[in-house]
Amino acid sequence: MAYQNILVAIDGSEVSNTLIKKVIEFAPEAHIDILTVVDTNGGGYFGSIAMSDDVVYQMEQDAEASINKAYEYAQSLGHTDVDVHVRFGSPKQVIARHFPKDHKNDLIVIGETGLSRLQRAMAGTVPSFVTQVANTDVLIMRTSEK
Repeated sequence: MAYQNILVAIDGSEVSNTLIKKVIEFAPEAHIDILTVVDTNGGGYFGSIAMSDDVVYQMEQDAEASINKAYEYAQSLGHTDVDVHVRFGSPKQVIARHFPKDHKNDLIVIGETGLSRLQRAMAGTVPSFVTQVANTDVLIMRTSEK
């Protein structure tokens, strides 16, 4: 089965381009939705923290810059069937449930986590959560050498 509508979840880190390139090589004919999620839950490991409007605005600006770079990179690789999206909320929920439902993605691609062992123990990882609850196929791509 060839995947036709792939969600690529990126975090704006250096590995985002690696992930995009691998997906284009893996499924060169597919439509790609590149998504970044602004974590409006505060990102705290022990619960939410209050964020000022200025902090949220800066996070939104950073996400927009990151997603625009991702779009330009995909275009530079010759892949023109690409849409980019910025969403707000819990990255786990948006990637695993909300976005794929709205956009009818048949595959979610996400990079392995960059969190430390302690952070993973405290918060769990987005890739782990997505593989457990998503209603579609999930591919976790290795983005670094071990």
